[in-house]
Amino acid sequence: MTADTFRARREELVRRMNGRAVLLVGTNENPRTSPYMGYGHRQDSTFWYFTGCERPGAAALIDEGGCTLFVDAPAPDDDLWHGHVDTLAGLRIQYGVDEVRDAETLAEACAGRDLATLATHDRTRTELASQLVGRAMTYGGDNGDDALIDAVIAMRRIKSDEEVAEHRAAADATETAFRAAMASTAVGGNEAHVAALFDAVLAARGCTTGYHSIVTVRGEVLHNPHYVNELKSGDLLLLDGGGERLTSGYGVDITRTWPVNGRFEGRQRAAYDAVLASQLEAIAICRPGTRYRDVHLKSAEVLARWLLDEGLLRGSLEAVMESHAAAAFFPHGVGHLLGLDTHDLEQFWDRAGYAPGRARSEKFGTAYLRMDLDLEPGFLFTIEPGFYVVPGILRNAALREAWGDLVDWDKAAEWVGFGGIRIEDDVLCTEGAPEVLTAGTPKDPAEIERIVGSGVPAWERLSP
Repeated sequence: MTADTFRARREELVRRMNGRAVLLVGTNENPRTSPYMGYGHRQDSTFWYFTGCERPGAAALIDEGGCTLFVDAPAPDDDLWHGHVDTLAGLRIQYGVDEVRDAETLAEACAGRDLATLATHDRTRTELASQLVGRAMTYGGDNGDDALIDAVIAMRRIKSDEEVAEHRAAADATETAFRAAMASTAVGGNEAHVAALFDAVLAARGCTTGYHSIVTVRGEVLHNPHYVNELKSGDLLLLDGGGERLTSGYGVDITRTWPVNGRFEGRQRAAYDAVLASQLEAIAICRPGTRYRDVHLKSAEVLARWLLDEGLLRGSLEAVMESHAAAAFFPHGVGHLLGLDTHDLEQFWDRAGYAPGRARSEKFGTAYLRMDLDLEPGFLFTIEPGFYVVPGILRNAALREAWGDLVDWDKAAEWVGFGGIRIEDDVLCTEGAPEVLTAGTPKDPAEIERIVGSGVPAWERLSP
């Protein structure tokens, strides 16, 4: 990304705001144990989108006259601890802004001005912005000025060629990490070994993780954060992870599932093939004008056919789809927007993900669909159907009553312990056929079987 890119974005923002001035605040570095021992800083995505500035504690005033960036002035001994430190004048050139000023002058610059602003995920910085504009805000609730929110959503939802190139670079790094994880999976290892290797490969390729990598043989726990289980023959290992580019913040979100012993056995292969067919048919209809909810329903329909053939569901396909009974085994939406955030723009909730006049379904499973827009060229989103055997769902009295005989509860109980399968890719809507940016990461079952276990086990690769 160049300074010209960020300047053009700011000019478009001012146009959309009809010349009204905008205050954007970045985030601080959060202390881990003391102010001198912080977590790695990750800038607020909207601030980064319009400034390219990743520095903690920064802020920006954007208006028809240009952009003034406010940053902490370097301390006299900064060069001792951090090496070369840019001057404020040097930062003006680096970021392509009109002026750079000491952050201590921000309140003075904002005084008496009518400013639009947004909340950030850093509560202290949201409180600062609220004080400067005289409006209380809450991240994920009242996020700030309505016109500014709409402008940010409209701009960030459409990915430019430059943005897509960054996502591609993250996809390439993440493909390498997945291949390493698959090759190093071995019976007798541990989830922690595979997770450590996956994250390390990303780091070696200039990426951090966009979110806490999910690496688990308990795939029925959708966001399982733990790495505690031994890898046993007969287990399926689910890895949901994605690299995020350190230089730009853009990343990917990929899930693959593979057998620990390198062979899909019995019902594993049948279920895997069903999920893969569900994903491929859903991706195929991701064209301009297609309603994303219909993409979800296509995915659910393909899975429902297999569930009926398998005897886990009963009755007609029409009855199953009408009741959303496939959610007994596919209990989430088919995907979400992707960009500078893994769940892009989700702090704005359905304002960003749902078209005006559309509301979430009240049906279990479909209610978790994070997006219901008509697809447009430039939209980047995930397609991630899954099959899970979740004991909590099978025991749920309300769901048993709602679905009744449409689910064969006794047969479903025989599958408990199976775990889960999810297959996730990142799809770009284009003027023509959809483009899968993450297609290089293996998902063909035969290819997966060739790769799994073909390398040095993860614990040996990580040992001295």
